[in-house]
Amino acid sequence: MNNKKLLYTLLLGATLTSCAEVEICERDHPHQGDVNFTYTWNKPEDKPNRMGVLCYRVVGQWKQVAEVNTDDLTLRLIGETTITPENRPNENPDEGDNTGGDNTGVTEPTEPTEPTEPTEPTEPTEPTEPTEPSEPGTETTPSTPKIEFTPTVKIPRGYYKFATFPLDNPSIDYSELEQFMKNDAKDYPLQNVGLSYKVYDIKDPKLNKPLAWQDFNPYAKYIQPDVEPLYYDSTTVQQVRADRQTTFEFKPKILSQNIDINFNIVKNTDEVQFKVTEVWAEISGVPIYIKMNTGYLDITKTSKMLFKTDIKPSNPDDNGNDTNENKRIACHGNINVTGVVNVQRGYGETLADVRKKIYGPGIMQVVIYTEVYNPKTGHTFPQKWQGIINLYNTLNQAKLMKTTSDNKYVYRNGEHGAINISAEILLDGKTVGNIDKGGDALDRWIQTDSDINIDI
Repeated sequence: MNNKKLLYTLLLGATLTSCAEVEICERDHPHQGDVNFTYTWNKPEDKPNRMGVLCYRVVGQWKQVAEVNTDDLTLRLIGETTITPENRPNENPDEGDNTGGDNTGVTEPTEPTEPTEPTEPTEPTEPTEPTEPSEPGTETTPSTPKIEFTPTVKIPRGYYKFATFPLDNPSIDYSELEQFMKNDAKDYPLQNVGLSYKVYDIKDPKLNKPLAWQDFNPYAKYIQPDVEPLYYDSTTVQQVRADRQTTFEFKPKILSQNIDINFNIVKNTDEVQFKVTEVWAEISGVPIYIKMNTGYLDITKTSKMLFKTDIKPSNPDDNGNDTNENKRIACHGNINVTGVVNVQRGYGETLADVRKKIYGPGIMQVVIYTEVYNPKTGHTFPQKWQGIINLYNTLNQAKLMKTTSDNKYVYRNGEHGAINISAEILLDGKTVGNIDKGGDALDRWIQTDSDINIDI
């Protein structure tokens, strides 16, 4: 008898615990809880229309991405393959397939309908001729029903890490997040997942760039100069309880940094008269990879950005443009990036070695477009000049970034920063040079290219 009682107790215990191990049994199972998310913005006018939330259960792995409408805070679960803009659920079911993922599970069962009265049998119809098979690829497929936004969504109970990020940002590559959603956690853990800015080759027609740019620092590709800000926030591990609603709060911060870049051009027109018409610049050392679990920026993955500067002659014409007589031009650029990191010191390199580098992060290039006056013909002709500078000292003074204790990752030091380049470009219509102020702390410009082709 005692053995029977023991066996009954063991069987009962196994029955009670078996469902606790599998908490995704049914759609409206009591092991699920309702969740939603609120947002507090530093600048509400800048908030994205949609934010994604990674819902990752750390024990008994379960993961899903929620899409949040930031206007009314309604949300929906969008599935494993609908994160990138090209795969987003179609808002208009009349415009093709809606490939959105699952929301709260199986839809509510419908009420059974009353049986209808049997109808009289109809006469059999004449058999029709068989139709020709359609061409491959022309068959229509039923579209998936539109996933509605709701005040809350159901997810299995447990302990979760939540992280929020912009959804549908055309500047962002979501491929690692998609891989994480598709693969098992032991094969693709969260700490290995990040978002990154899309990069472009210098010859890519999609890259916004000046026409006559030659890259003398080809260590990495480019990001667009008009990238959208990247917002991010995450929670500590939080509990989702069954049969109750839980609200989690985010306070997203902009990971990108607004940076002013200032430098001067000094013109020497004693021998050659010329006007500066346009100045473009490139800055390298822009971190492009953001860790999903921490929001830190990877210092080993950086890119470059091209941008056009505003030029302000000290003695302009009536339209604010440069003149042959003008001697000085202030150049100003403004960029929104994750930050700018410095050139790295290699093993065995001295500080002097680092300062001489013109390759890698922390390097800036400029192209100066001019109109040069030719006294032999009385006409002007276009000419460009290109120079490069290692901003090692300038970036150290700017203090744009902070570094983690293990020196592997960085994060921005404030929403705004400035790169004020003390070294001035000396341009005499023949060469790009420096106004030598002396001292080792001065970064120096080096001429890298000129398209001069007329003897002046």
